Amino acid sequence: MPPRRHPATSHAAPGRRLVATLAAAAVVLSALPASAGWAGADAPSTAASAVPTAGWAGAAAPAPVRSAALAVPGRLVDTRPGQHTVDGQLAAGGGRAAGSTLVIPVRGRAGVAADAVAVTLNVTVDGPGAPGFVTVHACDRTRPLASSLNHAAGQTIAVLAVARLAPDGTVCAYTSASTQLIVDVTTSLGPGEIEPLDAPRRLVDTRPGQATADGTLAGGGVRAAGSVLTVPVGGRVGLPVDAGTVVLTVAVDDAREPGFVTAYACDVARPRASSLNHAAGQTVANTVVTRLDASGQVCLYTHGATDLVVDVVARLPAATLTPLAAPARLLDTRVGERTADGRFAGLGRRPAGGTLQLPVGGRAGVPADAAAVLLNVTAVGAGEGHVTTHAAGSDRPLASDLNVVDGQVAANAVVARLGTGGAVCLHTSGPMHLVVDVVGWLAGPAPSAAGPGCPLQQLFPDHRMVALYGNDASPALGVLGEQSPDAAAARLEQVAAPWRAVSDRPVLGAFELIATIATASPGPDGQYRAPSTDAQVQRYLDAARAHGVYLVLDIQPGRSDFLTEARRYERFLHEPDVGLALDPEWRVGPSSVPGTVVGQVSAAEVNSVADWLAAIVVADGLPEKLFVVHQFQIRMITDKQDLRDPAGLAVVIHMDGF
Repeated sequence: MPPRRHPATSHAAPGRRLVATLAAAAVVLSALPASAGWAGADAPSTAASAVPTAGWAGAAAPAPVRSAALAVPGRLVDTRPGQHTVDGQLAAGGGRAAGSTLVIPVRGRAGVAADAVAVTLNVTVDGPGAPGFVTVHACDRTRPLASSLNHAAGQTIAVLAVARLAPDGTVCAYTSASTQLIVDVTTSLGPGEIEPLDAPRRLVDTRPGQATADGTLAGGGVRAAGSVLTVPVGGRVGLPVDAGTVVLTVAVDDAREPGFVTAYACDVARPRASSLNHAAGQTVANTVVTRLDASGQVCLYTHGATDLVVDVVARLPAATLTPLAAPARLLDTRVGERTADGRFAGLGRRPAGGTLQLPVGGRAGVPADAAAVLLNVTAVGAGEGHVTTHAAGSDRPLASDLNVVDGQVAANAVVARLGTGGAVCLHTSGPMHLVVDVVGWLAGPAPSAAGPGCPLQQLFPDHRMVALYGNDASPALGVLGEQSPDAAAARLEQVAAPWRAVSDRPVLGAFELIATIATASPGPDGQYRAPSTDAQVQRYLDAARAHGVYLVLDIQPGRSDFLTEARRYERFLHEPDVGLALDPEWRVGPSSVPGTVVGQVSAAEVNSVADWLAAIVVADGLPEKLFVVHQFQIRMITDKQDLRDPAGLAVVIHMDGF
């Protein structure tokens, strides 16, 4: 077998910048994976969703009306120092005091219609001084016995709130504890588009001594793990029995154990989804949009023992939201999970700073010309971060839809306008898994069929990449092969940690898997190389995605050629998180044996591979791919000045060898 590599230094191809140092047989590249398929740690088997994933009543498509979703979310309030709002109002005013109420002008700001009667707001607290809650309500009404958001001390958390506007177009935000407050408006709802209650009305409160609007389902004690509570909604608090679709705020208080709550119409089987997730001892709320059964009831399943509080906020007419027969999964980055149509499944943990373009229109029953959609966005954090959703083709707004920290499962309902090609952009500021379900759609101006999509960041120079090289089929070739793929991911994290501590940009890990290994014997076809099986490559891809790692397939072709060997792995190279590396050191002539001479490759052969790979990127609409050509002697690449750098590839000349 060829001897193993030894450390050397790296440089970049003309027109690119690469900062690299090899240490402990780890390759450190300056790179960013703007990929739709980054891996991550295993998430809970039941993904959090902001609304149920089954049990919706289908409805005829309404005649086109204005879309309730705003073109972009607009920031109405940001109390933090140095921050901004859409018009300068309520910006940088300092944290809100405990027990205070902020009057927020809404109508006429950030695109909210002059005749709006209600809005959806994304409400965020940042660094509250104590546990507490926020209640959003119309300013012409007494603050209701309800909360829109619950938080712990120091927690940053966001929730979607549906709020009726006062006659003067304002809403009020009450903060029970001192906190910084951020409010973004996402939807403007006019007359006939929503039937908001004057104030949220309490339907359920299992806590001892607590009350509901009509005395029904007050007290009753902690809901047992695995139990289902049937809640009458239609026919109460002024709602008709045939209320159809309602907006609820569902909260758990002092959860006795980790778990989740699932809300669904009682005439269907409980879906495999959840409306909110909670940790032991946590108090957390979420907005839930759900169909009621023919008797006007909704069922609430509690996976873990907890007290339960439910408020009804509004009724949604069929002309506003067309619910799907059942909400459908459009994205699940967790390895081994499924989506409604098989697309965007198991793509791996999203990277810090990455943007994923997610097609929605034309999938899972959503018309291609739908103007906006109601989504459930769920994140499983692998660090601190937030998610921002916006229409493809639009700039990322100064807004966030949910916040998450390491190990936390956070979910929120999102009303999102569809952009170019009926797609939305999902930006993750930190590493996390994402799950997205679509619940229903709104009519209005159809999105553009063509034009710019979501912003895709280039690999260089925004990030660094730290890679381990090898293959456990031949452990002598490099440190990657000295242990199993999962164990290699843990080792990679140890190697990357010092770089993370000092780097001026995010550091991302990579496996450089020697997919085709040059050999000292001719093999069955006399080509002096041993290709990996699809199963072997898949082992490394699964591990990479399970641990947030990029995969690079390295080719040592022996007496074969690079394009022939690269084509063996074409199905993997159609993935957004798989790059390619060429190793001319092991590309030898018809009378040579790998390892006895240093091989070489022509610029023409490298260009043929680069053009083929770039065509895949363009055809599939993939993020930029890493394309590495190894070199430690000038002669290894002939006519190097003729190398091309096609769009869609980050072409890197990597100096290394033995």
